[in-house]
Amino acid sequence: MIKILIVEDDFAVRDTLKDFIEFMYDDVEVEEASNGKAANQLIDQNRYDIVITDQMMPDIQGSDLIARNNEKLENEGTWIYVYSGQMESELREKLAPFKNVKVIDKFTNPMFFKEIIDSYKEQNT
Repeated sequence: MIKILIVEDDFAVRDTLKDFIEFMYDDVEVEEASNGKAANQLIDQNRYDIVITDQMMPDIQGSDLIARNNEKLENEGTWIYVYSGQMESELREKLAPFKNVKVIDKFTNPMFFKEIIDSYKEQNT
């Protein structure tokens, strides 16, 4: 079972992405956090195969969430995707030191997330 954490403060975006993934896969468990603080707690208590986080959140930016948790996530082999609707080049530069992190456009086609999960499955099962 693949375990995914979605971190997004916008309920509609978070719920839509969760529903899409759960519709596409029976063997994927999706947990969600509505802010960085809740995500920190979940990451401390669980192991995730994939973390998908928004960059712009009211309490903690996605890049700060990743910086705080990257050692644990990298050691666990977690794939991390940070998405943003703005300042992508600056965000890519900030996250460049982290080998397991990719920056994607917030308005990415939902099928891209299917490609991520399929790729993860191919490489890890």
